[in-house]
Amino acid sequence: MSELRFDGKVAIVTGAGGGLGKAYAALLAARGAKVLVNDLGGNFQGQGQDMSYAEAATREIRDAGGIAESNGDSVATSAGANAIVQDALKRWGRVDILVNNAGIVSASGTLGTLTDEEWEKDMAVSASGTFYLCRAVWEGMMERDFGRIVNISSGSWFGMGSAVPYPAAKGAVWAMTRSLAAATNALGKNVKINAIMPIAGSRMTQLMGPEIHGLMERDFPARAVAPVVAMLAHESAPCNGEMFTAGGGGYTRVFAGVTQGYRATDKDWTPETALAQFDKVMDTNGFHIPEGSMDEAALYTSDVPWEAFKPFIK
Repeated sequence: MSELRFDGKVAIVTGAGGGLGKAYAALLAARGAKVLVNDLGGNFQGQGQDMSYAEAATREIRDAGGIAESNGDSVATSAGANAIVQDALKRWGRVDILVNNAGIVSASGTLGTLTDEEWEKDMAVSASGTFYLCRAVWEGMMERDFGRIVNISSGSWFGMGSAVPYPAAKGAVWAMTRSLAAATNALGKNVKINAIMPIAGSRMTQLMGPEIHGLMERDFPARAVAPVVAMLAHESAPCNGEMFTAGGGGYTRVFAGVTQGYRATDKDWTPETALAQFDKVMDTNGFHIPEGSMDEAALYTSDVPWEAFKPFIK
């Protein structure tokens, strides 16, 4: 198989001043991409600002022979996201690849102790930041009929015992990925949006304590996630709207499916019937993976013309 190259391509990687983001940016640059290294420079809780993180990562890429520029704008506002994209456009004229990596964990308490500010911080960076950046590159990618977006979600989406804002924000990233991919599929555009749930040692894994953090850095280094991001960012990316876990030298598909379930022929059914059919509804044998919300709704017997409600986003 020939080497996957990015010669001539322009990439933006957010949160690329260290850890996972820097690994993504470095690999793309090593394979020929011009990379805008974005990082606000705050800590993993979203506090502070320091341009030196982005500048240091940029120097490392340049020292290794790559092309990179640094950017310190925040993804958490529409203005900041637009400034990031405009920076890349002024330097190189277009954006081919966007990796939405920036994220924070501002809260770790239980639901009753969480503040409005903690909720809003996590949603602003991981969820709103992904939205703002996707929107800022969207028209250019659609007009040129080419683009690759890799959104960074998290395994926390499966559920955590605390830190509700972070998994909620990462779940929103997964939903955006599916929705945007459905739009490009409907429009027949060569713009592909996929997502990954990285498993790696990072600044955020410091929350687990020094022993676990050390093991994570040893067994799940950030560089082991980067090949999957690069594959999804390449022009030959084989999928659209998919999610993968990636870490430790491998990756797996993550999907949301619908069981065969129970669908009553008589609409006048009861809570007792629902309870009686519970085991059947929970049986995962013969599951179905919907292409979209209308596809899932069409599994129910009805006369509603679900196919008429195809996604269409300009």
